[in-house]
Amino acid sequence: MRSRRHTAVSAALLLAGLAGATALPAAAQETTTQETTTQDAAAPAAPVQETPAQVAQRLADGYQLTNADGDRICPLALATKAVRTPTGVDHPLFSLSLDRAACAEQITFATDIASWSPGPGDSIRLHAASGRLVAEFTEGAGGTWEALRERDGVYFLVNPRLAQAAPVAQPADLFGLWQLSRGPDTPFCTVMLDEQPFGDGDYPLAPDDGCGPLLGPLSPERWRLEAGDLLLLRDKGEPLRFAAQEDGSWLKVPEDRNPLMLSRSP
Repeated sequence: MRSRRHTAVSAALLLAGLAGATALPAAAQETTTQETTTQDAAAPAAPVQETPAQVAQRLADGYQLTNADGDRICPLALATKAVRTPTGVDHPLFSLSLDRAACAEQITFATDIASWSPGPGDSIRLHAASGRLVAEFTEGAGGTWEALRERDGVYFLVNPRLAQAAPVAQPADLFGLWQLSRGPDTPFCTVMLDEQPFGDGDYPLAPDDGCGPLLGPLSPERWRLEAGDLLLLRDKGEPLRFAAQEDGSWLKVPEDRNPLMLSRSP
């Protein structure tokens, strides 16, 4: 009988020892919990990637497709309804509506437009029925998107609802001295936008001698505002077109490997 009691006590003591060895003190458990919570809180949340349908939902609206002068207008509406994706196209396409007969008289390539899709940076792509890209418009300022069609010219997509809320630059807003550069914190030259009009909306432009490497051999001599953009004009060749930026600067569009920026001289 004594032997059985001794065996039972020994077993109880052994189990108690094992439980004590495996259990953490309350303070240690609290510290571990706090460390885990801190690690979880410090971990940055993964950015939520929008689907093409979600981007299309934001961009779908009524627009006006215009030429650079703004005197030819084709109204069209971007919708969110998905359409059949042609072979070879690896992204969703969405429906749109426009008066093809009326638009063909204003914008020649409008007859080719059959669908649209959102692109990087909230750009808007217009597609033909085959899925071929007709034009890609990159977002600018004041509810305006811009595209350059090779051997054709510059075109705009304007959202009237957004554009009406944005102030439109006037020539008087630009008179004075500006800095021309490749971008922030890069070497620059100065450009004077004169206020004495030539007529037809053109004003004198006077870049300093250091602007040659930035402007090239055919230096602009005049400037004007056109469809909300700033144009630096030269006697020969295409003008340099700048789009207004939210910080008050002007960026050459369409963007390429040789960016140019105009910012107000201090």
